[in-house]
Amino acid sequence: MCIRKFFILMMMVLVGCMTGYMGDSDLWAQTKKPTQSTSANKGAKSGVKTSSSTTAKKTTTQNKANTAKKNTASQSNANKRKEEINALKNKQDKLKKQMQNTDKKLSETRKSTMQSLRELERLNEDIVYRDQIIKKQADELNRYSDQIDSLNASIDKLSAEYDKLKKKQSDMIYYAFMTKNTQSDFIIYILSSKNFQEAYRRVIYLSNLATIRKEQSAELNRTKHDIQVKRDKVDKLKSTTKSLMAKQEKEKEFALYQKQKQDKLLVSLKAQEKLLKNELEKQQLASERLNQKIQNIISQQAEAAKKRKKTQSTTKDGYAMTKEETTVAGGFEKNQGRLPWPVKGTITGNFGKQPHPVLKDVTVNNKGIYITATPGSKATAVYDGTVSQCFSVPGNNNAVIIRHGNFLTVYANLTDIYVKSGTKVLKGTPIGKIYEDSDDKNKATLFFQVWKEKNLLNPQQWLKK
Repeated sequence: MCIRKFFILMMMVLVGCMTGYMGDSDLWAQTKKPTQSTSANKGAKSGVKTSSSTTAKKTTTQNKANTAKKNTASQSNANKRKEEINALKNKQDKLKKQMQNTDKKLSETRKSTMQSLRELERLNEDIVYRDQIIKKQADELNRYSDQIDSLNASIDKLSAEYDKLKKKQSDMIYYAFMTKNTQSDFIIYILSSKNFQEAYRRVIYLSNLATIRKEQSAELNRTKHDIQVKRDKVDKLKSTTKSLMAKQEKEKEFALYQKQKQDKLLVSLKAQEKLLKNELEKQQLASERLNQKIQNIISQQAEAAKKRKKTQSTTKDGYAMTKEETTVAGGFEKNQGRLPWPVKGTITGNFGKQPHPVLKDVTVNNKGIYITATPGSKATAVYDGTVSQCFSVPGNNNAVIIRHGNFLTVYANLTDIYVKSGTKVLKGTPIGKIYEDSDDKNKATLFFQVWKEKNLLNPQQWLKK
């Protein structure tokens, strides 16, 4: 009974389970179908979305492609522009370098040309100086030759006198020997006199005869000595003449070498005629500016001097001088041709109008003189005076004017100035350092002028020769 109940119970449970399972299965099937349908719907919707998405993607791709092309094109254009800019920069750099090289070459050419011109000016001065030396040597040789001729003539004359004296002395000795005059003979000769007076005269005669013999002997020796002295002088003059002739030959050889060098420089400088003309114009312009400045200063000072209350004297040109200035002016004028040089050097530019050493049909008109000295040279005052003005002029650096009464001296082309306007200076006082030209091996060239009132004078006539 219990087993039957258990079995029925199990069957019921089994049926129940089966029923539950089937129910669940139907429920699953029912729920599954709508899912499939939804998937289908979703698939349909997805299809629509996919097609539109594809179109969008294509459009986007196309846009991207177009944008990429545009970007590529713009990048290409940018690259081209960069290349063009770089090419232009390179060309510009090349042009700059070419211009720098051209400027450098022009500067070197100018430097070389100016150095050659300075060298030519110095050569011209040196050739003139050498010619003067050769001329002086020739004059000296002529003088020595005249002295030698005069001495030889004197020697001949003395020799003739010597021969006469020698003959006289020889005759006297011979006569004494032939007559065998001895001291006893002289005593007999005196004692044989008729009276005392005759004896005295004979003593005097014999004494004079002895004196004459001694004098003849002394004169003979003296003449012989004079002949020897003159012969020594002749030998010395001949030696000096020979040495001088050798020096003259060397001077002539060197002068010839200088002239050959001068010819070469002239040929090279003629090729730079245009540059030389430009430099000459600049120099002349600077000189004119300096002159104009000085004339203005002189005029202003003359006007100021007229207004002074304590005027002691007035020049015909209108500059009123004090008593002290009158004294200084007088002393300055008396020293014409004896004034010391403002700097030790060589005149490389003479005063006044003169033909240019290179340029044909071109006349140089120097308003002063150019004195070239060694590097580091300083300009000094040539006479006592008062510093009238210190100023600068383009092309001539700095300049100083010193007043000596109604005379003025100008020192231009200075870099450093050691004096101030209104201060009194003595002869030889340092005024300033002279500009050193790098185009001329750093040589210092001073521009120097002498004025009397508004009249420009030749400084070479005032300085020591």
